[in-house]
Amino acid sequence: MSLSFADIEDEALRLPQDEQLRLARALLESSEAAGDTGAEAAWEEEIERRIRLVDSGLAKGRPFSDVLREIDRRLGK
Repeated sequence: MSLSFADIEDEALRLPQDEQLRLARALLESSEAAGDTGAEAAWEEEIERRIRLVDSGLAKGRPFSDVLREIDRRLGK
């Protein structure tokens, strides 16, 4: 029997925080392994570009909690 995304999410959120982070890392690493080989270089370039914008004062960061609320709002959660 396979679990639904909601079931898996619920179980994952019950894990201690350190295990949640280990799970998140494992999922990200597995998707990177199956992804585009040029993607890593492109992301490095994008990260550097964004750092330059923040350092120059042309861009500002936002609290992660605000970003998550915005994502939930857009997804209708």
